[in-house]
Amino acid sequence: MKSVRWRLFAPLFVVILLAAGPRVTLAQAKVIDLPQNVDASRRRDVPMTFHLPKQREPQPLVLVSHGGSGSRHSMYALAAEMAEHGYVVVCLEHVTSNTDDVRRRMRTGGIGYRQALIACGEDKVPRKQRPLDVRFAIDQAERLNRDDARLRGRIDLSRIAIVGHSYGAYTAMVCSGVKPVGIPGDLTEPRIDLAIALSPQSANGNFFSRTSFSGVQTPFVGISGTGDIAGDGHRDFFRLMPDGDKHLLWFYDATHFSFSDPTGGPRRLLRPDTDVTHALQVIVPAILDCYLRKDTTLDQSTRDALVKKSLGGKVRKIEWDTK
Repeated sequence: MKSVRWRLFAPLFVVILLAAGPRVTLAQAKVIDLPQNVDASRRRDVPMTFHLPKQREPQPLVLVSHGGSGSRHSMYALAAEMAEHGYVVVCLEHVTSNTDDVRRRMRTGGIGYRQALIACGEDKVPRKQRPLDVRFAIDQAERLNRDDARLRGRIDLSRIAIVGHSYGAYTAMVCSGVKPVGIPGDLTEPRIDLAIALSPQSANGNFFSRTSFSGVQTPFVGISGTGDIAGDGHRDFFRLMPDGDKHLLWFYDATHFSFSDPTGGPRRLLRPDTDVTHALQVIVPAILDCYLRKDTTLDQSTRDALVKKSLGGKVRKIEWDTK
């Protein structure tokens, strides 16, 4: 029974095998870390890190949602690359499913890491609160864009995307209109113009069912791989969402943990999958350019060129389907 529960909830998490490491200077203009941002209506803190581009004029906003047991720095390498491409990126931290929360569950429950992850996945609190964190973050970005001298006038809030990995993929999916099982109310975030989910959840009835996907009209991109935990279940969204601006990218040999790389931030993975990181740094900004800037298309020739540019090392094949 425990092994079945682990298989159900493992796709929500990133392993916290982290080691202290030097910061890598990347070509973004500035990083602003805001560890305390209290949503008074929920009495909940939503730590955020802003990655700012060099451009001073308003630029589209990209929200980043980490996996379970992660932090706002878990996807630092991709966040920095998106900022280099001219996007204002804000990485959220979800305090009821982050590193500190999992450690708290281990300490107070006298349980191991795996058991703490399962407990976190079964907990309905983060399932409800994560999308609300996104809603608050957009509101907070609007306030900072108006009142904070460091950010004033730099964010174009009419163009917004969300990128999430693992439990962050769940967050992106719910915000784009996928209906979670057992969570009442509408958690769709209508201000989001594009959702990109790395290791998207399946329709196995735990977090989403086969009826959860039918109303999604937001452009949606799901990225997974042959070594991801849920196998072909990561393709479910593509089968079940209605046609129109839906994309499935399938990386051969990529695992669940290939899609989250904190390199450049205050912590680092012992063995990040730098080949997959490179591919994401090529492909994700191009997708953002298409849907947020409208200055490119993702026709077959463009997709083929992006895939070709992304290949190398362990990334030997990427399938990119659209509908």
